[in-house]
Amino acid sequence: MANNSLGCLATHSSISRQQHRTVHILSVLSILLCSFLGQAQESSEFVYVPIERPEAIQQVLNPAKLNSAYKVIHFGDSHIQGDRISGEVRNNLQALGGNGGSGMFFPYSLCKSVGPTGTNSNITGTYTYSSILKNPTKRRIGSLGYEITLTQGAVFTMEFNEQFRGKRSKEFSILIHGTMDTVAIDLAIPGVLKSHESLGNQRTLYTFECPEIPSKIQFRALKECSLWGIEFIQESGLVYQQCGVVGAQFTHLLPYKEDILSMLEWQKPNLVVFSYGTNESYSALDSIAYEKQIASFILLLKEKLPEVGIIITNAPDTRSAGKTPRSELVVNRCLHVIANKTETAYYDVNRVMGGWGSHACWQANDLFLKDQLHFNKKGATLMGQMLCHALLKACDIGIDQQSILEQQITPAFPKQVAIPTTPPSIATNTVSRTYIVKEGDSLSAIAKKLGTSVDALCKLNGITNPDSLKLGQKISY
Repeated sequence: MANNSLGCLATHSSISRQQHRTVHILSVLSILLCSFLGQAQESSEFVYVPIERPEAIQQVLNPAKLNSAYKVIHFGDSHIQGDRISGEVRNNLQALGGNGGSGMFFPYSLCKSVGPTGTNSNITGTYTYSSILKNPTKRRIGSLGYEITLTQGAVFTMEFNEQFRGKRSKEFSILIHGTMDTVAIDLAIPGVLKSHESLGNQRTLYTFECPEIPSKIQFRALKECSLWGIEFIQESGLVYQQCGVVGAQFTHLLPYKEDILSMLEWQKPNLVVFSYGTNESYSALDSIAYEKQIASFILLLKEKLPEVGIIITNAPDTRSAGKTPRSELVVNRCLHVIANKTETAYYDVNRVMGGWGSHACWQANDLFLKDQLHFNKKGATLMGQMLCHALLKACDIGIDQQSILEQQITPAFPKQVAIPTTPPSIATNTVSRTYIVKEGDSLSAIAKKLGTSVDALCKLNGITNPDSLKLGQKISY
């Protein structure tokens, strides 16, 4: 094709021999460059992607802070509830700040979900449950995103084995929502009630102490009450608590923001991480409303906890059951805008993976589960290592730990395969906004006004004839 092109160029007398030589040199250079890129794709190379606006967390993540009581709370979806990504960050940060445990946790398995790993939970008696995704009886829900309502006389049991990722201790707390006129729960294993403290808004923190580190926690509901969480209390060390909810989107927090923010005020975290976007990627998204609502929530959090550091991470590149995440680029752009507006730190998980289409590379290197939505153990571990590495580098701490992480990340990072670099047009035009066709409108004029193309509008709206618009017709863009 290159020779034919040069032959055609030669028929034009206005083109000089010097121009021919220039075209030929550029063609050769182009071929060499393509060859180089093709070879580079066969290699395995981890490219460090820095956290944007690191100054937003540098004051709260430093050696002086880590040497005192330190707490991280990590919100997110199933990637976080699974606790492999957050667990890997926890392990590495605790290598610097000491093991203060996993903070407050919840018996997800009783809510037809999964986890925590290393536990077996059951309830004898009647109970119901709710989450920030499904709450038909409008129960109040705290930062863990779930609640279990036990009827009077119901007995809750959670057993622990060696796979439990938290750190057990003789002393533990149970957070209960219910009236405090009388004690709501009674321990059903050897131990004593040390205190029951009102946290306001009908929330009570019951603290118990057992003679030995318990292999199970068991209590009886003396009246109807809701379980919000359990925590083993440590004397020192870094606490890293995950608040993941399977299927959650960032906006699912908003109806419960009063209780969530109130819990955060009580827990006083040093650093809060928000990892959302995956579930938003597979649904229509009103980007204007999304940005406004989430930014308002973040600013309110900063008002309530002015000393807290906040970091937002975006959606990884996934293909749930082979489906295209039509809003992936849109939601990631929104999250970036939100971080800029609220002056919070931002970590581009999607870019770290390799950008749009990189899921193919991760899938080919056995880093995803078969659903192509969730990372397997190797993939989640790698994601957690890269996030922690970015945190340490952003704050210039844990140099030895950074080196250890780099030695783990580099060989584990996936070898490149041929991947699509340009997303389909639908991926950048999925915002669920509509334009109403007015008199005199044409599709080309509408596309120009909306900053998109006629082809994109046709594909998004199923229009086969661009000239067949009707007055009052709704055009999604």
